Amino acid sequence: MPKVSVIVPVYNSEHELKDCLDSLVDQTEKDIEVLVIDDGSTDNSLAIALEYQKQYSNIKVYKNAQNMGQSAARNKGLELAEGEYIAFLDSDDYVNPEMYEELYQTAINNNMPALITTGLVFVKGTEYRTKDLSFIAKAPISTIQPLENPNSIFFESPSLGNKLFKKDTVKNYRFLNVSAWEDIAFTFTRFLEADDVIRKPTANYFYRRDLSSGVSSKNLKENDKITDIFVVADEIEQELKRSGKYDFFAPQIRSLQIAICLQRVEEINKWENQEASQRAKYMIFSTIHEKYGTLSGIDIGLISSKTGIQAIDEYNNYLDKEKGKKI
Repeated sequence: MPKVSVIVPVYNSEHELKDCLDSLVDQTEKDIEVLVIDDGSTDNSLAIALEYQKQYSNIKVYKNAQNMGQSAARNKGLELAEGEYIAFLDSDDYVNPEMYEELYQTAINNNMPALITTGLVFVKGTEYRTKDLSFIAKAPISTIQPLENPNSIFFESPSLGNKLFKKDTVKNYRFLNVSAWEDIAFTFTRFLEADDVIRKPTANYFYRRDLSSGVSSKNLKENDKITDIFVVADEIEQELKRSGKYDFFAPQIRSLQIAICLQRVEEINKWENQEASQRAKYMIFSTIHEKYGTLSGIDIGLISSKTGIQAIDEYNNYLDKEKGKKI
């Protein structure tokens, strides 16, 4: 059994994939398996991945017959993974060469917790792949017990890549089949259901953020998939009910649902078509109101850590107008 299984979903990433896989080949921890799931790429991504498979015995490449989406690719990886811990790496990102050794050792030193999180750095290119950024980690390792500190969820990134998930805690859970934000439901439910979460603040995961391409750019343009965020928000509630922990976390879940839905307003505000933007925002606000209620009893400071204050103000304005219509 490998210590860590790294799941890498790939779709048309020929320009970044080598950097991604090189960062895995260079890992100081050699007892890892790399599961590359090609999701029907139409460029040279599969050929690149197969070349790495030929050279490195711990890299295994699987191909979907057609493009099924990132959730399906990750779910296939979860079915195949054999490691004690599961990690996810997007094919256009890369990681510090010591990341998995460091995090696995942290797991050993902390009684093999359900979840370990580390630092995430937004980058444009590969300039940080071999740099020592240990100076960034100024905070000590900390242990979080969500049942004792439920509000800690608001200070956790939804990113999958900067985390190790203990296999036993994720083997029966799967990603939602939605157009985006599937990582939010996966990460936040795993966090809230964990007995212990270890935070190690080292700069380890390098997230290439390019607003001209990828999922981020799609959300900044007019689209009809914006309502998928409600599927994600509802899944957090439904999963916590399945695990029997919903009643304890109910206030946090409601606040979290409102926050992640209001985040979409920040994206909608960047749409070029202002009429479409206004319609979409009205739909978001009315659905939030119907499903999750007003901001009564909500800690604005907490939810503002997840969404901009502008979206909160816009939602309050919507609520005031709706209240005025009833008078």
